[in-house]
Amino acid sequence: MKRKSIIFLSILLLVIGFASVATNLIINNTLNIGFNNTFLDDVVFIKAKTEGIASISEDGKTITYDAKKISAMNEETILTFWVKNKNTQYDADVTINCSLNDNSSDLADLVDVTIEPDKFTLVSNEVKTGEVKVKLKSVVTEEKSGTFTCELVATPEEREETGVITDTCIDDLNGAEPVISGELIPVELSNNGEVTYSDESESWYNYCEQKWANAVILVNSPSQTYNVGDTIQESDIESYFVWIPRYKYKLFHANQEDGTTEQLSESIAQEIEIEFESKDTPVSNGSKDGEWLTHPAFTNFDVNGLWVGKFETGYKGSTSVASAQVNSSDSTKIQVKPNVYSWRNNSVGNFFKAMYNYNRELDSHMMKNTEWGAVAYLSHSKYGINDEARINNNSNYLTGYAANTKDAEASTTETQPYNTEIGYLASTTGNITGIYDMSGGSWDYVAGYRDGTIGGSGLSLTEIRNTYSKYIDVYANNSEITSYSNRILGDATGEMGPFDQNSLNNWYNDFSYFIDRSNPWFNRGGYYGDSSVAGQFFFSRSTGDAHINYTSRLVLTP
Repeated sequence: MKRKSIIFLSILLLVIGFASVATNLIINNTLNIGFNNTFLDDVVFIKAKTEGIASISEDGKTITYDAKKISAMNEETILTFWVKNKNTQYDADVTINCSLNDNSSDLADLVDVTIEPDKFTLVSNEVKTGEVKVKLKSVVTEEKSGTFTCELVATPEEREETGVITDTCIDDLNGAEPVISGELIPVELSNNGEVTYSDESESWYNYCEQKWANAVILVNSPSQTYNVGDTIQESDIESYFVWIPRYKYKLFHANQEDGTTEQLSESIAQEIEIEFESKDTPVSNGSKDGEWLTHPAFTNFDVNGLWVGKFETGYKGSTSVASAQVNSSDSTKIQVKPNVYSWRNNSVGNFFKAMYNYNRELDSHMMKNTEWGAVAYLSHSKYGINDEARINNNSNYLTGYAANTKDAEASTTETQPYNTEIGYLASTTGNITGIYDMSGGSWDYVAGYRDGTIGGSGLSLTEIRNTYSKYIDVYANNSEITSYSNRILGDATGEMGPFDQNSLNNWYNDFSYFIDRSNPWFNRGGYYGDSSVAGQFFFSRSTGDAHINYTSRLVLTP
């Protein structure tokens, strides 16, 4: 009986080339002979994905990748690629041809190499996806390896109108896909809030369409056992979470100085440029505007993303505003749900320890200041609402609500729940899949403090510096209310300036006080009565004591 073995295609190349053609052009009544030379740089690979490792050359012309081993009849290995025509004056007629290299000619009868599609037109500014498939078509009796090269030839075709370059979104998290472990269950939410158990192998999120991944943890004794496709009863859900994929962002205001300036006449809020990446990608360490920085919220834990509480933390069993005001570190009272009373009047130390002990398997903890920044920045990118989230103005401290109008005053009637058209506007995505209560509701204590100054937190310096050092952002011990240069890049404080003399920043006029000696702990988002100064870019300071208007938020880093 013959021993079946494998074929291993060790190095595969996909190369962009160009047909040498001459084109007569008339541009602005000037005769030009020859095609636009810049076209040679404008058709590039922008993405590659395979079962192994794929990399794109710096000039975007070549993909090199390691294919998986194939050993069974009809088994195949696939490279998916995305190619873009960035030229504004030319379309491109594209042809792809693949051939085995000289050292691999003996594989010709053993494998089929196909490209789908192998011919297509790539109009100005268009992105198209293709696949290179290598299939084993007969049994082999010994291990073999080989290489082949595919060449993509792009021929320019003049356009009648000049195209417009726009950023293209690719539905791929670059290895920063949601991590489902422990008690987490992947779910999809319908617009009315109905929760369905999702199949991880299928598409249950799409960040290009601002559809963020959601998951839940069930109560200790749910009413039934759930499987993929089942509707999960709201009463069986203890906590909701939303996945924030690991990313790097392009720095846009890294040089904020201390102090304030004259009031500015217009907003400088801008879309934040973000690129997802995995923890296996080399870290970007930019420090100047225009450079890229891997967000510190992810590098701190060396993770591919964060599961962030979808709502402010509630107090389990509370049936009134007053019954959710408890100064305790009891982690069994944590719930993260819509339309519940937020847990308030609790010290930083008690919030911190309750959240730390909520689920150690999933590395639960109180949200750090940099983690708040990671959510705020993603919300203001092409993957999020790219605007200010609507304030939760519900004066009963109910989670997941939105004001009927922008910057509305506190109310119990002029406010709508999370699963309504108005409610969606209070989400970081503008739809039900995002994170709520980032603006208004209660002030959110975060784990970020002035070095050496514990205030009324109830935490000791020994605990902060030794036991919990990874879970608390530390800021300079000379910080005062306008020490904006003491920010940590990515925390959505100093980068949101310049700041005016009313301590409002220029991103939607959100309130902007840095921590100081008397108030060494950050709080974020504003509360229901803050109207126009509340928002996901709001930051202020407090003592760390228990306050009736303060809550906090839960994060998991599995």
